[in-house]
Amino acid sequence: MPLAGDLSGRWRTSKMGLGVVLLASFALFVTVPRPALATVRAHATGVRDGCADAAITATSAAPQAMRDAVVCLVNFERARYRLPPLTQVHKLDISAQGYTAEMVRRRFFSHTAPDGSTPGGRIAATGYRWSWAGENIASGYSTPAAVVSGWMHSQGHCYNMLAPSFSNIGVGVSPHPAGGANVPSTWTQDFGLPRGAHAPSSKWGPANSCPH
Repeated sequence: MPLAGDLSGRWRTSKMGLGVVLLASFALFVTVPRPALATVRAHATGVRDGCADAAITATSAAPQAMRDAVVCLVNFERARYRLPPLTQVHKLDISAQGYTAEMVRRRFFSHTAPDGSTPGGRIAATGYRWSWAGENIASGYSTPAAVVSGWMHSQGHCYNMLAPSFSNIGVGVSPHPAGGANVPSTWTQDFGLPRGAHAPSSKWGPANSCPH
């Protein structure tokens, strides 16, 4: 699938319906080594992995069921590499859901909204005070398993999901496409580490192994 974005703080958009941006206070991303290691293989297969509703389409399921399935699948991937699970946080859900709805309503696909808002600002606007923050977006993937698999096969998105610096996650979902996508649905993941909290792990190997 086509990619958009990188981890240097710059990002691009593409017709494919994937985007990523990783934000860190004090430009912490500059200090993180990123050697090319073994390719991470996605195993977001849904029910087989114990994640309820992972293979159900977003057009036929409640948003909370879809959010829970995405979180379950992300934590399944993290568990494969012995990384601590991410905790779903209501404020990050609010940020992710609000932005997903905005992209669909205003028919755009980008990490920067038409009003100029950016991921870090949107997350902070919910009252979540962060020291690390990140965002993945996608449109045109019908199920939680499909979108998580797509993200896992994309370097920047995979990097966010396996980053040991994050402790929290929020998810947004809409059954409608955004931007130029011609297949439902649209998804957002927001990641965070609260200000003053310690990173739950220092194990960067899995994130550095994401596909290049």
